[in-house]
Amino acid sequence: MLVNDGHGDDNLLHLIVEIKATDVRTPKEKKATMETYWVPGVNNSSKYGRWAFVEFTEVYQIEADFAAKVAADHK
Repeated sequence: MLVNDGHGDDNLLHLIVEIKATDVRTPKEKKATMETYWVPGVNNSSKYGRWAFVEFTEVYQIEADFAAKVAADHK
């Protein structure tokens, strides 16, 4: 999703959002790969804008966790 995290409409954050109904243990490698390699790699190229990844597992925390992620990437 594209998010205006305070950098303006011409510098939107590409936020990859994964929502899981439960804390599935299987693809921990996927999350680690996204956070360790893919997001830093695409951001380092600076050809494709700013990117971030977030995973939500608690339905009642999604709104607060989303706001915290956007605020953290705004810095």
